[in-house]
Amino acid sequence: MKTNSEEELTRIEKARTGDRRALESLLSEIQSWIYNVIRRVLLNPQESEDATQEVLLKIATNLAAYDPTRASFRTWAYRIAVNHALNGKRGKLEEITTGFSGYAKELNVMPDIELQANELSNPENIVLVEEAKASCTLGMLLCLDREQRMALILADLMGLSDKESADIIGISHDAFRKRVSRARQDLYRFMDNQCGLVKESNPCRCSKKMKSFQSSGWIDPKNPRFFAPHVRRLKEQVGEIQCEYEDFHRREYEDIFRDHPYFETPSKILEELLVKYSPSV
Repeated sequence: MKTNSEEELTRIEKARTGDRRALESLLSEIQSWIYNVIRRVLLNPQESEDATQEVLLKIATNLAAYDPTRASFRTWAYRIAVNHALNGKRGKLEEITTGFSGYAKELNVMPDIELQANELSNPENIVLVEEAKASCTLGMLLCLDREQRMALILADLMGLSDKESADIIGISHDAFRKRVSRARQDLYRFMDNQCGLVKESNPCRCSKKMKSFQSSGWIDPKNPRFFAPHVRRLKEQVGEIQCEYEDFHRREYEDIFRDHPYFETPSKILEELLVKYSPSV
């Protein structure tokens, strides 16, 4: 990641002395990245909002300890976010996800409901099928343990290099490579055996599961969260993949996850934090 600019260093110093406008400016530039990482760890929107606010508060209250000679502000802040995400309380959806075998069983017991061609071309159903796709593939991430999930999120979704990802997590380059390789292997093996998006011989299809996902509460036709037409995509926001390690690194799988939404960060997260925050200067 790039080093701090002179302007950024000035804002950091101002924020340290209690300048709320400078603090707001610093936090507003990193909150979206943090929220999108945490949202993929927890998946639940409210839990992700709460966790993001906790992270931003940690960053604000520990700003006096930040040493710009050791890391850029973003790297330092992202370390705090990733450490919080790895060690924080397990989310509700994590608690009920029992790994890939349990996820496969849950999908397989949901009835396949075939849509007619005229139904599939309906604009509302087009959105809901894409909603089902995003919901299901985001759910796949929960089948990985948090360490694997975080490695995959940083390298294959958020587009960081091996070195950046290892540095942020706080492990060696080799350890990170092993972790992300195992995550890819486990995730892609599941998709090879289950998902019709990557293998035509697999019976599971988003269009066939869409109605069952509605009945089970996985998606809400009145409130599309993932694939409403205005939603930005992850690949549009974070740039090209920089991860150099190619073992189990296959673009057709990666493209599915990078087509996920880039979640809009609720403005109330920062607004409420600034009301609560009392700097010690």
